[in-house]
Amino acid sequence: MILIQLDEATRDELKSLRRQELPPRVRDRLEMVMLSSVAWSPARIATHVGYCALTVRNVLKDFLDRGTAALFPRRTGPPPDLQRRQHVTQVLTDLLAQERTWTSRQLATALAEQNIRLSARQVRRYLEMMGAGWRRTTNSLRHKQNPVKVARATRVLNNLKKKASAGRLKLYYLDECGFAPTLPTAYSWSLSGQRKRIDYESPQGRRVNAMAAYRPYDILPRLEVFTAERTWDSYDLLGFLGALPRARVPRVVVLDNAGLHTSHVIRRARRDLAVAGVYLYFLPPYAPELNEIEPVFRQVKYQEIPQRSHTSRAALRAAVDTGFDGYRRRLKSKSERKPRRAA
Repeated sequence: MILIQLDEATRDELKSLRRQELPPRVRDRLEMVMLSSVAWSPARIATHVGYCALTVRNVLKDFLDRGTAALFPRRTGPPPDLQRRQHVTQVLTDLLAQERTWTSRQLATALAEQNIRLSARQVRRYLEMMGAGWRRTTNSLRHKQNPVKVARATRVLNNLKKKASAGRLKLYYLDECGFAPTLPTAYSWSLSGQRKRIDYESPQGRRVNAMAAYRPYDILPRLEVFTAERTWDSYDLLGFLGALPRARVPRVVVLDNAGLHTSHVIRRARRDLAVAGVYLYFLPPYAPELNEIEPVFRQVKYQEIPQRSHTSRAALRAAVDTGFDGYRRRLKSKSERKPRRAA
């Protein structure tokens, strides 16, 4: 009869394994070994755990030969070809770095041109192993940027953020955003076999525009928003800037170089704005990622307006106002959970 004799270290190791999440097959093997260590026969163990006696004997013999490694199933098949795996991974990395989109079938074709024969399914397994994902593409303007100007603007903004966090100024990010009667398609949970369908409405002459200023670096972040069923002009911008909350410290407004922002009306008014404590800082061209109100617009447009289609401009404007109000509530709730800055 086969009996397992456990030393103190091995017994402690098995008890530690017993407290972990293990596959059922591994847990059954562990139970066989533990029962054998207290003088249970293979036949009695087989009756208790529901296996045949021959299987129990083979497990116990394997444990005597290999120790705790015998509790886990052996890896079947030939050992992995690590050199080939590394080569395929490197080729896939180079292909994914190209300025184009890829499907798994297109990648399989490109690999075949380099004498690497893989099916589309095998390519997907490699991609999962690499941590790659099937993600939505995004538009970018970085190829049109002036790197020197962007670097300089980044340094200036970092300095302004530090001063705003210290309470030495109020830092606003300002821009405009348009909303069409049928909002962009977004992700949504739905049951299997079903798909959300949004009624399409023509946007011509039915858009709603929002002008907003976001103040994130403060004890209480704020979001100021005006909406209208028409396009904005420079006088609207002046009125919006004049309506910003008063403060004892300078108010710096970050905005891009849109024609609305750089018109003669705004240029002539900059001195009066400065007298009122409002200073404008213009971002370099093609650098929307530096304007921190862009993620706010995206959140409102894609997440805060669950009704994705509207038959009238009035209904759309009400939905947009409700979306911004929802974002304000989330902003307030988030700020209340933050620890207050020491005075």
